Amino acid sequence: MKTRLGKLYENRFFPVLLLAMHLLVIGVVLFFIDSYSKTALENILMKWIPVNLHINFFFIISAGILCLPAIKEHLKNYLNRKGILIAAVLVAAFMLSSFFSPRNHRLYYDEDIYANIGQNIALKSQTGLCNYGTFEYEEYYPHSVSYNKEPSGWPYLISLVFQVFGVNELYAFFLNNLLFAGSVLLAYLITWHITGNFQASLFSCVIFGLIPQNLMWGNTIAAEPAAAFFAGLSFLILVLYIKTHKDSCLFLLMTVLPFSCQMRPESGLIIPVLAVYILLFSPGILSDRKFWTYSLFAALMLIPHFIHIYAVSGHSWGAEGSKFALSFFSNNFSVNGLFYVNNIEFPAVFTILAFSGLLFSRDSIKHKACFLTWFLLFFAIFLFFYAGSYHYGADVRFSLLTFLPLAVLAGTGAEAVRSRLESLIPSPQSTGTFLMVFLILFSAIRFFNIAHREGQEAWGARYDHKYAKEFILNIPKRSIVLSQNPAMFLLWGQNAIQAYSGLEQPELIKQLIVKYQGNVYFHHNYWCNTKSIRNIRLCDAIREKYTLTEVVTAREQDHKYGLYRISLKGEKP
Repeated sequence: MKTRLGKLYENRFFPVLLLAMHLLVIGVVLFFIDSYSKTALENILMKWIPVNLHINFFFIISAGILCLPAIKEHLKNYLNRKGILIAAVLVAAFMLSSFFSPRNHRLYYDEDIYANIGQNIALKSQTGLCNYGTFEYEEYYPHSVSYNKEPSGWPYLISLVFQVFGVNELYAFFLNNLLFAGSVLLAYLITWHITGNFQASLFSCVIFGLIPQNLMWGNTIAAEPAAAFFAGLSFLILVLYIKTHKDSCLFLLMTVLPFSCQMRPESGLIIPVLAVYILLFSPGILSDRKFWTYSLFAALMLIPHFIHIYAVSGHSWGAEGSKFALSFFSNNFSVNGLFYVNNIEFPAVFTILAFSGLLFSRDSIKHKACFLTWFLLFFAIFLFFYAGSYHYGADVRFSLLTFLPLAVLAGTGAEAVRSRLESLIPSPQSTGTFLMVFLILFSAIRFFNIAHREGQEAWGARYDHKYAKEFILNIPKRSIVLSQNPAMFLLWGQNAIQAYSGLEQPELIKQLIVKYQGNVYFHHNYWCNTKSIRNIRLCDAIREKYTLTEVVTAREQDHKYGLYRISLKGEKP
């Protein structure tokens, strides 16, 4: 006997109801945008987004459990030598990222901010950067939290490991190590389900795992490895759904997709990539009410993200003028385009193999068009961004979002080359595979020094981070530090407050001096050494307003770092 819901689903007017529900989602977004100021929306989103992500993640796990029978059946195909070989590649990728590449921050101080937001989500169920936080007998109190312009998907993932294991940035590093290894597996699985060719799939995952920027950034707390992983996961699930037409795959897709969109601001570009794949391979599902029924869940989960995009649209993102403009295109294109072919930071052989995949692989033109679209969208979006050049600071990390489609194309290209060689020089198939893997390894080895070194980039901030962790060992546990980077102190369990509070809230500083029995300290940090007039003035103003007594100092090149005890002018320090 059919249930009421079943009858409703099969009713000829159900598509009209479905359309109304989708329009209602749009209406909800427009209602919030029209009814609240951007500041008010940020305050609402602080609480709403963690709850929304928690619900989303619960459904991802639930959908994954529903897919377990299919996963188990799929795993049976890997209980052989090929499966052992792929497992060895994954272990090697994890080890290279975890222990060969230096474990440190490369994006100062954003990685501290991501982890601190994860700390706030884990301990207080609110997203945002803490500007003033204290610990009372190990209980965390974020007294002042400001909303962050970046999406909260990556900090939410960090919050999960913090909830389970406790707050320690080391766990966030391990999480990125796992996501990188997971992306290596995705490169294999995507290629396998597209081509059905083991050699091409093996080449793809080996190439992805040896890209030097992947190894470097896979051992940081940056958001890009997570963004690349979830984009690839969304694509793989769509491929599986179109192959199997299983409801569990569609449900999993519509739970993973909204989560994927919240890793980075441009993560939503995976939606047009999926749309292209659907239009090329299964346009009929767009007329299937089942597809639009499940997509309603994805739309609901994306409501706060759509509001977030509007709420942060006025942020400067560090730009004094335009953030996106045609004037940035020429420089960004020349730098970013050469990145893939000049064989200086990226193995040009991988790019040549990717072109070989486009031109010579036996894969369908439709599949090639999808991967090319995927690559071009995530490549082109940064060409118009003021900080979109791969040579702009640490923004080479943006290239990580293009590596998965490039690796798949390169894998099919490597297989095409192997096949041509074996047709010209007959030899056992394993010999050709071995020679191609050797070529890939040989091409990547000269770039290992890039992945293995810390580099001079952000040396001033790196030593600030290093010395600050050493400095707090010289002060009592029950104390508080004024710093322009309170997030990193809070991650270490040290009370901290933004340095500008010393000027804007002098009464609060007086109260803190009393509360902590004089153990209030000013952190002379990286920003006090920069050429930024605003930051220098802040540090100078703190020195003028208070009496500072040196506790500990350190130097690196021309930068001075230190911790100074604060006392009120006219009072004994």
